[in-house]
Amino acid sequence: MKDELLRDMRLGRLVELMYVDRHGVISKRRVKLLRLQGERIIAWDVRKRARRTFYVERVLACLPIIERAYGKEEEIG
Repeated sequence: MKDELLRDMRLGRLVELMYVDRHGVISKRRVKLLRLQGERIIAWDVRKRARRTFYVERVLACLPIIERAYGKEEEIG
């Protein structure tokens, strides 16, 4: 998963993360990956319009988002 996240970050992709928090609650976040610090991901949460920190070990899935020519976004995968 870490390699996939690094690749998407280097390519500047917007991604959708499936994430489980420390309480076991699963959420889906659309984020721009900013940097990786050890086992933490620093990202910009598009919907919350805020910087967020995620732990790599808690990421369940990561899907790149592509933008179509007419502006709508679509998941890859």
